[in-house]
Amino acid sequence: MNLFKRKQQLNEHQKVQRKINRTIGSTLIYFLIFQVGALAIMMSLKKYAGFSSSTLHQSGLPYLAAITAGFLFIILISTKKDWQLYLHAGQSKMKLKTFVELLLVLMAGQIIASLLGQLLELFFNLFGLSVLQQLETATQHSQSWSMFLYAALFGPLMEELVFRGVALRRFSQINSRLAIIASAYLFGLYHTNFVQSPFAFLIGLVLGYTALTYGIFWSLALHVFNNFILGDLMYFGLRSFSTAIASEISGAILLLGGLGGLIILWHSRPQIRKWLWLHQMPKSTLKNFFTNKLLIVVTLAVIVLASLSLNPA
Repeated sequence: MNLFKRKQQLNEHQKVQRKINRTIGSTLIYFLIFQVGALAIMMSLKKYAGFSSSTLHQSGLPYLAAITAGFLFIILISTKKDWQLYLHAGQSKMKLKTFVELLLVLMAGQIIASLLGQLLELFFNLFGLSVLQQLETATQHSQSWSMFLYAALFGPLMEELVFRGVALRRFSQINSRLAIIASAYLFGLYHTNFVQSPFAFLIGLVLGYTALTYGIFWSLALHVFNNFILGDLMYFGLRSFSTAIASEISGAILLLGGLGGLIILWHSRPQIRKWLWLHQMPKSTLKNFFTNKLLIVVTLAVIVLASLSLNPA
């Protein structure tokens, strides 16, 4: 009997590992298609269409083309049953109050990520390096309509499909808590930016919980709000002010919203504890994910890539 149970446990462990491998592999292939595709389009536009480096830097065309290729890959690997899983409506109905609270929690993530960014700058300064260029990349605003369409709409749409559709739903077949953590980790990892990745991980936790509980439509709505309202719309709305005043106004909005989000998190402690208790996860499950050989290789590769874009202090 003990031998039979051990065989059952071994088979279950192997099934979990295969599902983890397939999910990490799928997101990795999408990431490679996006990166290689965007680079290839940039080189083609520069060589055959006469685009300058500055024009390419502001254009969203390479990224729109790259996510189109990525979308075709998702179609290729997904069955009708998979699409039903990706687009599942969730267990609860979204209310306006809940949506606003989740928005404020997203803004709290920006405060935490900002503090982490400052700590990272101090850390890299010890080695004569700086992450300020990566900070500028993470916070830059759209300078063209094509970049606006990518950053505010189609980028979030594709990221939600990949990370809150494919990754989250596949991991949720193992464990709900793992699904949120693992999909958020991959979401942050593939931003390949020491400043942006921690923020992406934090909001990935919120988006993952939202998609799992209320459906992917609502995680997309939050994502678009973050990129569009808190990003480009706020930037364009404050252009009539001086740079200093605009910075103070946007900073004050994010600070007040973020503090509201932190207060909401503090008062929601009982509900959070209850959710964690209802979705308990064996320690081995999270260990299996973070000790996955493919994930370790990808993580190290991304760290190297992010390190290449560091600048002298």
